[in-house]
Amino acid sequence: MPISGKMYVWGEKAQNAPEESGVYALYDENSHLIFLGKTENLQTEFRHYLETEFGDDPRKQKTRYYMREYTPQHNERVRDLLEEYREVHGSFPPCNEVSPSTTKNARHESGFHFYEGLGKPLGEVALNLDEFKDKLLNIPAASVEFHQTRGDFANWVADVIENPQLAETMSNIGGTGENLRARLIRSLNGSDVLSEDAECPQCGRTAAPIKTWKMAGRPSATGERLQLTIGHYRCPVCEKTFRKVIEKKKIRDT
Repeated sequence: MPISGKMYVWGEKAQNAPEESGVYALYDENSHLIFLGKTENLQTEFRHYLETEFGDDPRKQKTRYYMREYTPQHNERVRDLLEEYREVHGSFPPCNEVSPSTTKNARHESGFHFYEGLGKPLGEVALNLDEFKDKLLNIPAASVEFHQTRGDFANWVADVIENPQLAETMSNIGGTGENLRARLIRSLNGSDVLSEDAECPQCGRTAAPIKTWKMAGRPSATGERLQLTIGHYRCPVCEKTFRKVIEKKKIRDT
């Protein structure tokens, strides 16, 4: 087991967990690990789960047992636990994986209404992720940038579609124009990866750059300079930040 100590039966008594920061593991009826989490306050976290019946992620409703471990270094501890699990099983626990659901339908008033800017509706509405992806492919790039800058896409996916893992992945995607559109579509597909994406050195998950910038060195005797495109990343799983050189090319000043 990834967390040492006693396994408890999930139920109302879970709300009496101490108000301590730490990590926790959720298990299904067959004692299979389904989620590894972290929190500043175990009592608050468990009470929220009980009050909402895991409304933030219905997949966790399979929980029948749990384990807990107190540690102020909960961020580092959960990263280690996830990596340990992945090394053994080849993947993360099911509820730690991004698993887009395309079947949940929202009511019209809760659908995603696309705008090109403030007060500029496009008249396009998506009620589920399939429709959302189709609309995203065809709306103007200005609309894509408008909503992504405001965090609208991630908020809708988290609050209406109830897929916090996908929402977090989308919230970390940067870029502009068609590059941004392509990244968002790939996050919805849950597979395709752009060359700018990088593997997290801590947990191995793929992350998209939060931002990119270019740096150029001094010109050579021939007038050429080496230009680097650098990406700044934050892993959507373990939250580690890192940088990667995305592109190297020689340029000449004009």
